[in-house]
Parts: sequence; structure tokens; C-alpha cells
Amino acid sequence: MSEMERLGDVLEGVDAGIYAYGLVAARLDGDERDEALSDMASLRAERDRLRARITALGGTPPAAAAAYTPPFDVDDRASARRLAALVEDRLAGQLAALAAASTDGARARAAAVAAQRAVRVVAWSGTAPTWNGAG
Repeated sequence: MSEMERLGDVLEGVDAGIYAYGLVAARLDGDERDEALSDMASLRAERDRLRARITALGGTPPAAAAAYTPPFDVDDRASARRLAALVEDRLAGQLAALAAASTDGARARAAAVAAQRAVRVVAWSGTAPTWNGAG
């Protein structure tokens, strides 16, 4: 896939993530709610950067959907944290794919943001993934 196609995929994932964080924040309180709202704000900033990059490359950014269907019911703290971890995991993968399709500074930026999102997976899930080759 081209960088433009990957940018579109990441933008769609970010839009879905923003929506998901609204569901997540509604089921949390205190510091966890603040953390969810902070993650939502960082996704909004990322959305704006992605839209600008797509436009700069001569494309038209896809519009966000009016609503998204979560992959499971989000009705308590545990399911909210699970959804946040899933959002971050999917975005980390999409951003890694974008890094592979990009060059120079765009590659470095996508890789750095993918790493940040991977850290958020751990923060929300409470467990670190086992990477290939890790014993």
C-alpha cells in the first residue's frame, strides 16, 4: 500500500479512536477519566496532523463516520479500559504500517507515534505484550 492509503487507514482509525475514548471516559472517573480525555485530545491533534499531511500530498481526507459500533459492550470500568487498550493496539499497528510505507521524516514520525501508542496499550491493559523473540 502507498503512504496515502496508509494515511487514510490511520485517519479512519484515529477517528474511531476519538469516538471510542468518549465511551471510555464515560465509564471512568478521577485520574482514569482524565487520562482517557488526555488520550482523546492527543488523538484529535493526531487527526489534524494526518488531515494536513493528506491534503499536502494532494489527497482529500476521508470524513469521520457519524458513529462507530464498539466491538463489545462498554458498560463498566474493566470494559472501558479494555476498549482503550484495543484502540491503542490497533493504532500502533496502523502507524507501524504507515512508517513502513513512508520515507524520511514522515517515517520517523509515524514510528515514534506508533511507539507512543504501544506504551498506551500497556498503560491501559496493565500488561506488557510478549514480542516475537522475547523469552
